[in-house]
Amino acid sequence: MKKILTFVLILVLACLFLDKIGASDVHMQFNGDDFDGPLEWLFGLVFAGGGLLIALIALVCAAMVVGVVVAGVGMFMVAGVVLGGGVLVLVLLACSAPVLLPLLVIAAVIWLLSSRSRKQARAHRAGL
Repeated sequence: MKKILTFVLILVLACLFLDKIGASDVHMQFNGDDFDGPLEWLFGLVFAGGGLLIALIALVCAAMVVGVVVAGVGMFMVAGVVLGGGVLVLVLLACSAPVLLPLLVIAAVIWLLSSRSRKQARAHRAGL
């Protein structure tokens, strides 16, 4: 890291002290003033670096949003696998066809009553 920093520092100093590095017909105007020479290179480096920094921040934000979305979809997929086939089918039916909701409510009441009677039968057998 120190070698890269040293190289960048030498490059910036070379841009400041040399009149031109290579052939360039770029002229920069800032507030109506025409800049040429080392100051032109300095402004070019600063503005190009600023643009790259903004692009880097935009890419990091986009990556975080994509990561959150993929994680959320993954959680729904894991929840679907955990819930299993029967309950998942009932939930999908309830979501896809609201007309079937009264039938689903009746099925839930019958399921509740049957599980209650099974619990009472187990408790009665355990007591004997």
